[in-house]
Amino acid sequence: MRAFLIAMALALAGCASHSSGYMRTDGVSVDPLHEQATLAQCKGEGVTGASHDPNDWGKTERTLVDACMARNGYIQAQQ
Repeated sequence: MRAFLIAMALALAGCASHSSGYMRTDGVSVDPLHEQATLAQCKGEGVTGASHDPNDWGKTERTLVDACMARNGYIQAQQ
């Protein structure tokens, strides 16, 4: 039973999407690991550059993260 549960967890993990909603501007397929590393870096920039006003923080951070991702060749995918 334990082996079955482990196998199912691995199978389901393989089906999980690693995409965060970004696509490449140059049409190259997205490498999930590189995208996640870039997104983590950009989120760090977004936090350090965000406004000190708590009412404006989320919008400012999102704008900074999107600008950073665009500099690295990623744009928001249309949903």
